[in-house]
Amino acid sequence: MTGSIADWLMERTPRERWLLGIGAAMVLIWVAVTLIWQPIQSRRQDARQQIALYDRALVALQSGGARAAPAAPVDARALNAIVTEAAARFDLTIRRLEPAGERIRVTLDDAAFQTLVLWLEAMDRDSGLRAIELDLSRRPAPGTVNAIMVLEQ
Repeated sequence: MTGSIADWLMERTPRERWLLGIGAAMVLIWVAVTLIWQPIQSRRQDARQQIALYDRALVALQSGGARAAPAAPVDARALNAIVTEAAARFDLTIRRLEPAGERIRVTLDDAAFQTLVLWLEAMDRDSGLRAIELDLSRRPAPGTVNAIMVLEQ
């Protein structure tokens, strides 16, 4: 088999061999970029985004207890609207809402833990809603939880 390829190549003119060599080099470069370089760069970018999300969640957790008394603005809208809108911004799926006066019980399924922490921090900062009860249960997928919480203004 190798002899036949070498024979075929020797039958080509020097210009054709040169062009075939350049074409083969271009194909190898394209394969290397497509199959090796681009997937590595994509994974690195995904990892950077994940690390940034974890960093924001960590900062939110660390600063949550240290915050003094500056009150968050009180949103005059219904609690259902506030919670639903904020959950949509963070791509959280609400399974159940149970409003009761100044409180609302929220049930979330399959939420990313770091997204949940950031959402709770945003609810406190933007609407003055704080979690007074929080029950988290771990899901099989890494970093995923089910949450039942009571939020209060």
